[in-house]
Amino acid sequence: MDKQPNERTIDVLIFDGVNLLDVAGPIQAFYKARFRDARIYRHRYVSPDGLSIRASCGLTLQPEDALSATSQSNDLLVPGGKGVDEITQDAAVLATIRSWPSKPRDTRLIAICSGALILAAAGVLDGQSATTHWSRKAETEQHPGVEWDLDRIFVAGAGIYTSAGVTTGIDLALSIIRTDCGNASALAVARELVVQLRRTGGQSQYATHLAGQFQSEDALAKLIEAVISDPCKDWTVENLADAAGMNSRTLSRKFVASMDTTPARFVERVRVDHARGLLADGLSPKRVAVDAGFGDYQRMRRAFRRQVGIDPADFARTFG
Repeated sequence: MDKQPNERTIDVLIFDGVNLLDVAGPIQAFYKARFRDARIYRHRYVSPDGLSIRASCGLTLQPEDALSATSQSNDLLVPGGKGVDEITQDAAVLATIRSWPSKPRDTRLIAICSGALILAAAGVLDGQSATTHWSRKAETEQHPGVEWDLDRIFVAGAGIYTSAGVTTGIDLALSIIRTDCGNASALAVARELVVQLRRTGGQSQYATHLAGQFQSEDALAKLIEAVISDPCKDWTVENLADAAGMNSRTLSRKFVASMDTTPARFVERVRVDHARGLLADGLSPKRVAVDAGFGDYQRMRRAFRRQVGIDPADFARTFG
């Protein structure tokens, strides 16, 4: 097929055991964008050998072609799934991925979820910051040359992109659309998909949200959501206990039993997560210290050292 002006083509790798949402989420975003901007996204599905595959959910998918280093497409999207472990042992697939950035055209490698482990196995992530699904932490240790940050939703590098997994593949696609087509186009796609254009915070923040939603005790669940919704509030242990309708000792006991942490440490974690998002958006560390509820930079610095292991200023320089 002849390429049109401003067209960007994407090869989507599918394989046995692929996570269907890792494929469908970002591709649906790109598909919606093609009708809203002069840039046209086109995609085609490829498998390692050109044969049909079976997704982890049981759905059989028929690719259009085999994965090839001679493909004329700009981008290669590599999803995750339980089949990743086998693909990381496929020498032909890894060789194609390694050769992709050297194509004589503008190219990108886009990994969704555990697809980042395939890129890591190919060696293209060495020396770069990357993320993948939090449950794959043990596998990331097999690739010490990669600067893994498993609390990031996605990481955008020089022609190589990784995301934390599943729905964050949509976040990454929206970020790419925003860069390619502008904020208005990305916002239009986000509205149609009924998702946020830009989410702040990291994987731990969403895990905290879920922990709150799945608390058996309604008072504790509401308190967790209240802290996440307003981290700037004066959340002393006494104020937390009052909001939950129980005394401080009972609150502390329930927090340790349900969340495996104390109320004070929980508040600090929420504030650090909130601060990370604000710093990544380019706000000054001193302002973030106030907006995230720490009050002053030194308090935020100490919390960052405990939670993240680096100073907020260093985090801002790296990810801002």
